[in-house]
Amino acid sequence: MRFYPPQTVVSPLTLIRRERPLPAPGEILVREGERVDPVHVIGRARVPGEFRIVNIARSLNIPARAVRRYLKVKLNQEVKRGQVLAARGGLVGQTCRSPIDGEVAAAGGGRVIIKAPPREVEVRAGYYGTVARVVPDQGVIIQVSGTLIQGAWGNEQEGVGVLRTTVEKPEEALQGESVNGSCRGTILVGGSGLDREVLERALELQVRGIIVGGIPPELLEKVWELPFPLIATEGIGAVPMSARIFQLLSTHDGREAVIDGRFRSRLKALRPEIIIPLPAEPGTDRLRFQDAPLQVGDRVRAVRAPHTGVTGTVLDLPITARTATGARLPAAKVQP
Repeated sequence: MRFYPPQTVVSPLTLIRRERPLPAPGEILVREGERVDPVHVIGRARVPGEFRIVNIARSLNIPARAVRRYLKVKLNQEVKRGQVLAARGGLVGQTCRSPIDGEVAAAGGGRVIIKAPPREVEVRAGYYGTVARVVPDQGVIIQVSGTLIQGAWGNEQEGVGVLRTTVEKPEEALQGESVNGSCRGTILVGGSGLDREVLERALELQVRGIIVGGIPPELLEKVWELPFPLIATEGIGAVPMSARIFQLLSTHDGREAVIDGRFRSRLKALRPEIIIPLPAEPGTDRLRFQDAPLQVGDRVRAVRAPHTGVTGTVLDLPITARTATGARLPAAKVQP
């Protein structure tokens, strides 16, 4: 019986495949087998424009039923940003202008709806790798060989940069004084957590990302506003980074990495992750893909209390374990 438990992957060398879909059917600009880098444009598509609702009645201080009398545009008419949509005379003239370029899509209830024109969106590869598969008009699948580290929490941002280890131990917190000019444009690797000063310094130095063990709850609102990715490998709180993860990141200090803080999707579960591309070596094509089932002998890491961050080796699976509530669930026997 194959066992696919929920898991976060930590692998020093593996094969990774990631989808890069277009937001709408469009044009694919790469071929299967083509080498790409993170900024390589793999495709483009036209997406529908946004809609903006303009409250004419409120702007002119008139009843909704009277708006039609003051309109200066017609249904389906093209308008420019700043163009007058409605005007009211008098001693002090009042006007209401379009906030965007677009087309008058609807009018009623004292409001006008402006539809922006379609816009072209370019999708970049996001990774160093090879185009493994092209899905015509839809997107591509990119294959990468390298180190894969999946975390517990991220702020939904993506980035690329050189890893810069700023602490000596995984239980050591990232401090503001450690974030200096040498960190500019890098991905900072900390230990157990960070403080508000670190975030302020990181913004000043335009860092490309931050990786720590845990995020203090009081900083979550600030972290969501960051323009760069931040990943917590263990979760929320002052949690030391897993020793194995810290060792991997420290080993690759100075090497370029891709950091992806996305962890929410309407279609499937995602894990925030760090991918460190490594040169393909003989035998790389025989590496195991990370969507394979859990096997005896695999190295694993606990991601829930009371053993958060502890690593071990799978001795037997699947077995049935009884929880504190009496439920019997599939599990694996692990030797720390």
